[in-house]
Amino acid sequence: MRRIGTKRIRLAALACVVFVLLATGTGCGSRAAMGWSSPALEGGVLYVGSKMGKLLAFDVETRQQKWAFPSDRVFAGIYSSPTIRDQSLFFGSYEIATSSFLIFQNQEIEGRAYALDPESGQESWHFPLDESVDAEPFFGTPAVGDGLVYFTSSDGKLYALDAETGVRRWELETGDEIWGGPGLRDGTVYVGSADKNLYALDAASGEQKWSFSAGGAIYGTPWADEELVYFGALDNKLYAIRADNGEEAWTFTTGNWVWAGPVRQGDVLYVASLDHFLYALEATNGQRRWQAEAGDMITASPVITDGVVYLSAHSAGVYALDAETGAQIWRYPTEGNLVVMSAPVVADGSVYVNADDGKVYVLDAATGALQWEMAPGGTE
Repeated sequence: MRRIGTKRIRLAALACVVFVLLATGTGCGSRAAMGWSSPALEGGVLYVGSKMGKLLAFDVETRQQKWAFPSDRVFAGIYSSPTIRDQSLFFGSYEIATSSFLIFQNQEIEGRAYALDPESGQESWHFPLDESVDAEPFFGTPAVGDGLVYFTSSDGKLYALDAETGVRRWELETGDEIWGGPGLRDGTVYVGSADKNLYALDAASGEQKWSFSAGGAIYGTPWADEELVYFGALDNKLYAIRADNGEEAWTFTTGNWVWAGPVRQGDVLYVASLDHFLYALEATNGQRRWQAEAGDMITASPVITDGVVYLSAHSAGVYALDAETGAQIWRYPTEGNLVVMSAPVVADGSVYVNADDGKVYVLDAATGALQWEMAPGGTE
């Protein structure tokens, strides 16, 4: 028998708090599928976690759907963004299993890690295979390296799975939920937990190297380079921790939660906050270069390419900023609101946006002009 514990209740309660905080306006459990999955683009194919409760693949040239997964049911939601590596696509799901006994009905919140063939959408494996592992929803984006794929789960665990078979090689159990994905660099995997700790582990064996205690829960994906590991927390701070020993190098305080993971480009660290600002900091010491205000909370990591920062700001839509100065280049839409809770994808002069209204918007990267849009499962 699967357990029913307080962790499931806390997970549902926290999800409701977050959805209310981010002003989705729908209430908890009022729609068929939820999620804020960022799209992935590979080989001319766009992979999208849709509001239909399926992962969809589209040919961007013809704009035709290639496949949908799963084919026989729908997920309660997809929050995990797909990762494509070595001809496999990895992502995690948020699922609800319903069981009935006479007049009684019970719903169990659960999740699975999946590996698919990106060409056909056929499942290669899923984890867990049976009820011996009581996994909860997988919200974070998986990381892949050296034959292993790393998944974080809201059951508070980091799972290291064989990338070809899905067999569990090792796991780490933390003291609370994990919603962010793992960071992987030079044989070390970094993961933050709602227990307020950042963990550094040997990527092959899972042996813990060190842990660092922050002043608030950690819900974003850490960013690591050779010397420092960067992450945000719900104490409104961005932390820079020394990668070799886990000691604090410096911190930077914002006006609200640092929910999204930071991104480093060259000698600049870009930090998004729910205080509506994106901060550009000196990566080595945390000194502020500039800050740019958006029209709403910034809930996803920015994307930096060709001297431009692209970011989503919840109901204010998508922005393009000059990476050197923070000056606004464009915003979409120019008027009104568009709720976007995931990071965009930028490639070949286009910006791909998976919006909360269930549509995919494709914008000109230079001007922000709408090139085309479609409602997955509907009509263009």
